[in-house]
Amino acid sequence: MTKKTDTVYNRYGYPELRILKNGRLINFAGYHVGFLRKQHVYDYFGYHRGWYEKGVLRDNAGYVAGFGERPTDYPKPILPIKQIQLIPLITKVAPIKPILQIPPIKPIKSFIWSSLTPTKLLGGKNG
Repeated sequence: MTKKTDTVYNRYGYPELRILKNGRLINFAGYHVGFLRKQHVYDYFGYHRGWYEKGVLRDNAGYVAGFGERPTDYPKPILPIKQIQLIPLITKVAPIKPILQIPPIKPIKSFIWSSLTPTKLLGGKNG
């Protein structure tokens, strides 16, 4: 199993995603839901979904969708207390990385929470 480098929490402090050393994003059910290419966040259809910089996950509008263990990016909203991490299930086989969409122009960073959770940002249904 590949080791994690960070956990991404939602606006209520609940863990939703793990970031692995190879840059893949997986949920706590063990499914690969996206990946990082430098600071860019992509889903497995190749769509650009946002940015992950200095421990803060932002959507394509610059709003905060989640945060990691040690977020230092600014501006950001007041962050909640992190809840206990879930025990992840066995990681499933990773899909093949797609041809990537050209990233949009980076928006001005906001201190406002996004309407999207980390899971919904990557096209998931829960969260």
